[in-house]
Amino acid sequence: MKLAHSLRLPLLMLGVAGLGVVAGVVRATALDSQELGRSLPSLAIALPVMLAPVGVLAAFAVWLQRRNRIEAVWGGVAGAVGAAIYSFVLLRPELNRDANIGLSLYWMFGWFYPLGLVFALGAALGGLAERWRGLPPSPAALEDAARQLPPLRLWLWPLVVPGATIIAVQFAPLLPGGVGVYRDEVPRFVLVQSFFLLLGSLPLALSPALIALLALRGRAAHDGRLRPRLAAFWGLCLGLAVTLWLFGFGLSVLPRLPLEIVLLLCAVPPILGYAVGRWWGTHRKSAGAEG
Repeated sequence: MKLAHSLRLPLLMLGVAGLGVVAGVVRATALDSQELGRSLPSLAIALPVMLAPVGVLAAFAVWLQRRNRIEAVWGGVAGAVGAAIYSFVLLRPELNRDANIGLSLYWMFGWFYPLGLVFALGAALGGLAERWRGLPPSPAALEDAARQLPPLRLWLWPLVVPGATIIAVQFAPLLPGGVGVYRDEVPRFVLVQSFFLLLGSLPLALSPALIALLALRGRAAHDGRLRPRLAAFWGLCLGLAVTLWLFGFGLSVLPRLPLEIVLLLCAVPPILGYAVGRWWGTHRKSAGAEG
């Protein structure tokens, strides 16, 4: 199974959910009696926020489709449709007058509830349909059972970099002095709140890397090209760490740039890191073969 084929379901999920976000932003613009062109800045902000929980489910769907494609497709489509409906409803202007609390909770924990529940129900229905039709195991599942995947620990080390970055971004405001907002001891309830927010933000921050991990590890087991794919994964994780740093501190570092430009800059480091890592891994492998 080619890498592009592995990403069809995640891209479908993000596309379906994105339609709900676009429809919600257009409706909110119309209700506020604004011109349609003014919805573009709002759309640039709403898209990454509303699609972040879908990214977590997409990472799980990539893993699940290797074991059971029917359950992954049913669950992924159900989760994407649920995200589109939920986004369309949640972007109604009167629901976001109180400091956007609903949007914040959905961004942090929407991957667990309600989207996680919808995904599980869809996957369960897909499993029932598969058993009712008596379908055989997928070729990918048989292929995985017949071959040995590369050691997982090799792919977990790169995740430490973006994971440590999101922890630093989460707890930096609690540090005394510098960027900290507390001069004295931090209240205990603030520490507990930050801890639970971290539990929600970690899956969101790591979801792009998890999708790449599952796809690249499977391809490395298929064609034996471990070093280039692992190097590409290292580059992607380093770029993702830069993106997370920009999300956390970029507005203060780049105060004169429009928010839309900052969001665009945040998308560049993981792509650039992947390309550089893939080139370096391939070049190093070729040099080693020649030597």
